[in-house]
Amino acid sequence: MDQDVEFFIKKFNVSRETIEKLNKYKDFLIISNKLLNLIGKTTENHIFSRHFIDSAQIYDLIEDKSEIIDLGSGAGFPGVILKILMDYNKIDGNITLIEKSPKKCKFLQDLIDKLDLDIKIVNLKIENFKLNKISTIVSRAFKKTVDTIDILLKNNDKIRNIILIKGKTYQQEIEEAKKKYTFDVEKFRSITSDESYILKISNIKRTTT
Repeated sequence: MDQDVEFFIKKFNVSRETIEKLNKYKDFLIISNKLLNLIGKTTENHIFSRHFIDSAQIYDLIEDKSEIIDLGSGAGFPGVILKILMDYNKIDGNITLIEKSPKKCKFLQDLIDKLDLDIKIVNLKIENFKLNKISTIVSRAFKKTVDTIDILLKNNDKIRNIILIKGKTYQQEIEEAKKKYTFDVEKFRSITSDESYILKISNIKRTTT
């Protein structure tokens, strides 16, 4: 068995059936990537490590999984992976994927149909999305941290916390965001890259001048 698959099984303690579902996801992603450019071509041979494990590592950081919103979901990361893990662990909760591209929304709908997942897809710019319930926001490879907060706070006050999967500019992004907002932030080193971190942001308030 592939080393990355073995790592996923050990790290997230999932069944062979869950791995079969993930392999189905991987196969459909590679086929769809030819037309939609969902992931970098160079990562197609490392989907478990570069995308699945990278997404799954935030699962335990979400204490309340009742309402999760995935911004700019694209290929389904991290939202689809989180739902697969929730189903395996028999955790009830709603996941909504926000994606502005109609073509990527079609891919996501076809994907969740193939995987038999209960996920809501919203074809909308996040600037126009309004939270109906207190939610945890997640995103991977979306916008800069300050831009994400700007967009979210424009229309919403029902944010429990924001969990962002970030690259090596994570500290610079925190400092930039703190010029406009006060917030608590916890930092967790990524298990897929020594240069990447996960930011868990809460108690966001606009800085008063």
